[in-house]
Amino acid sequence: MFETWAGDRADKGEPKMNQCNPDEQEWIKELTNKYFIKPKIFNWLEKNMDKYVMYTPEVIRVTQMINLLTACYQEYSDDRQEVVGRDTFEKIWVYCYAWAIAGLFEAEDRLKFHTEVLEKMLKAPLPQIAAGNAQKPNSERESVFDFSIDPETKTWASWQPDEWSPPRKIVFSQLLIPTSDSTRAEYIIKKISSLKDIRSEKRKENGMLNTLLVGSVGTAKTSTILMYANKFDPTKMGMKRINFSYYTLPHNFQEAIDGEVEKKNAKLYRPPGDKSLTIFLDDVSMPQINEWGDQITLEITRQLIDNRQFTFLEKEMRGFFKPI
Repeated sequence: MFETWAGDRADKGEPKMNQCNPDEQEWIKELTNKYFIKPKIFNWLEKNMDKYVMYTPEVIRVTQMINLLTACYQEYSDDRQEVVGRDTFEKIWVYCYAWAIAGLFEAEDRLKFHTEVLEKMLKAPLPQIAAGNAQKPNSERESVFDFSIDPETKTWASWQPDEWSPPRKIVFSQLLIPTSDSTRAEYIIKKISSLKDIRSEKRKENGMLNTLLVGSVGTAKTSTILMYANKFDPTKMGMKRINFSYYTLPHNFQEAIDGEVEKKNAKLYRPPGDKSLTIFLDDVSMPQINEWGDQITLEITRQLIDNRQFTFLEKEMRGFFKPI
C-alpha cells in the first residue's frame, strides 16, 4: 500500500499530489521498513496490546495512516508550497503513525505504545516530555498523543485549545467549551476533510474525506463535532445533523439526504446554492442489527460514502442511480 501511495505522489498525472521533497519516495521506503516491516509491528501489537475502544484490521489502520499523511503533507506541499526536510518528514510520519496505529487504544495502552514501541523499540523522534512525567498517574502522563507538529517551527508542540468567549446568554446545557481533547480531534477531522475528492483517477477511487469518532457515552463526541461545525463559513458549507436510533431504516436516511439536495443537471444532485454539505450522523451504531448480523441502515450509509449515489425510491425510477 505504501509503495502504491509513494508511486501516486511521484506520478504527475491527475489528480496531482505534490511532493514535499524530491527524495520522499526513498524516505517512504526507509520509514515503512523501520516502522512496519523490520519490527513486525502488528505481530507485536497482537501479543502485547488488547485494550481497543474499537478493533480495526491492519489494512484499515494502514489506510488511515496514508490518508492522514496525505492530508498533513498537503499542508506543506500545497498550502505553504514549502520543501520539507528529512527530520520534519519523519516527525509528521510519527504523528500520523501514532494516531492511525494506536489512536483506538484505551489511554493506558496509548501510553504503553509511546514508551514501549515509539521510544524503546523504534527510537522515533518524539516530543520532549516534561520532567516528572513518569511520577504522574497514568491518566495524567503525557505522550505523543498530546502533541502535534507546529508548521512554523517544525517542532513538536502541545495542544492548546482555542480561547473560549462566553455567549451573552448562557444556557448551561448548550455550552461548548474547547479542550485539548476536542482540539486534537477537530484537527484530524479538518485534515481528513481537506483531502482531494478523487484519490486516484487510474483506479477510479474516491477520496476518503470522512471521520468516525468512537468512544463511550460522555466522551464529548457530539460536542466536538458541533464545535467543528460552528467554524464553517455558512456561505460555502452547510450542516445537516441526522440522529440514528434503533428504528432508523434505510429509507429514513435516504429521505433525509434527498431533502438536502436538488437536481443540478441530468446526472447530478447536490446541495442548493453551489454549497457543500457536511452530514453529521449522531449515534451511528444504534440502528437495529438483523438476524444475519447486519445493520442495513449502515449499508446504505456506506453506499453513499463509497459510491456517492443512491438508487431512486420512486417506483417508476427504481433501479436507476441517483449520483449525489
